[in-house]
Amino acid sequence: MMMMRWRPATRRVRALLALSAVTATAVVAACGDRASRGEALPPAEFLFAAGDSTYWVRSGDDGMRVRSAPILLTEVEGRLFEIFLGDEGAEYADASFASARLWSREVQHRDSTLLFGDSTVMHELAAWRGSHPRDAEIDPADEEMPEDPRTVVNDEIEIIDVHGPYVTMEHLLNVDIDGGPPHRHAGRRMVVDVRSGATASLAALVGADEARRVTAAARASLTQLVDSIRTAGAAGNARASVATESLDSFRFDSASFGMTDIGRDPAVAFMVPGQSADGEALALYLPPITVNAPVWWTSVRATLPEWATDSARVTWNRAKYDVAARPSADGDALALVLIGGPVGQAREWPIATVAAPAYQLIPLDTPPIDSAARAALSRAFDISTSLDGLIQRASWPHRPSTPVRATSFSRLR
Repeated sequence: MMMMRWRPATRRVRALLALSAVTATAVVAACGDRASRGEALPPAEFLFAAGDSTYWVRSGDDGMRVRSAPILLTEVEGRLFEIFLGDEGAEYADASFASARLWSREVQHRDSTLLFGDSTVMHELAAWRGSHPRDAEIDPADEEMPEDPRTVVNDEIEIIDVHGPYVTMEHLLNVDIDGGPPHRHAGRRMVVDVRSGATASLAALVGADEARRVTAAARASLTQLVDSIRTAGAAGNARASVATESLDSFRFDSASFGMTDIGRDPAVAFMVPGQSADGEALALYLPPITVNAPVWWTSVRATLPEWATDSARVTWNRAKYDVAARPSADGDALALVLIGGPVGQAREWPIATVAAPAYQLIPLDTPPIDSAARAALSRAFDISTSLDGLIQRASWPHRPSTPVRATSFSRLR
């Protein structure tokens, strides 16, 4: 039979859950003491995403409540969507097959939407079973897995960024079949709509004129980067010399891009796929190019962090309160606070200490969510926390704690 496999949560996620639970409990008690002394907290309700978790914060006359879960959420036109990854595949004594799937689910509905899935792995699994009818499938829960199977076919999905209705993801496919065709390793970047799973073109995201401008700028950036690497290699730079061996394999793909943000403004970042001499997948990541904000970005901008010029504080300004986070000395943690009160007399209330980086803040109080939406959100948090990643894995994208991006050359995992 075909085995369904779901990725477990990392130890870091579990540690964050334990840390946030303790911190949140302490904050609730402290805020309750303040409220009893007549120091009312400003009414607020929002979702705050940081590290590998999302925090649900509610404050008011009765104090503050904070809960967390390893869940990835985004808001589209007042609707909350959960985004998660699932795997399916099979293991044999000398063969391994694993295929990733990217899903979304509107929090108030039970049905999930497949955002992305590549059929290659399952097609190769069916072919392998046909040619190895006597091989028995292994249950990883009961049997020891082979360390180095001769046939390995898998694909991986990494969520790079989430902006309102659009998820930027990278897909890596690896096909190594013993005695079969030459191995294949290929990667690409793409943007999908969380509502439908439709792949979004650059023109659809930023407009036809901006798409042409950005594509031309990216091609010029690639040419400049390649020339720089060749020049450095000729001058004796060891790393550049190694890189030049694979430069001819890189081919610009106008569809291999993702959305990102720089100072809360939209930007487009291209990934240029290539291969090493032995066929390993490589990628050149071009510097992001800012674009004129499309209409759909208006609602996204307010959810993004605004960093102080000295990077000592990040804030979200709301109509009746502010939320701020201050990074620790090592940059690994953020002290999250709620700010409220009249101008000139504003006060701060600690919320929690959370893992960096900060991603987004989704308000739930303007307009306020209704009872049905709140119940559905609570159920999603309950399920995500109780499963602790054993059924589905929420994967917040990697983002530096300060909005700095750089060109990079790397091997796809």
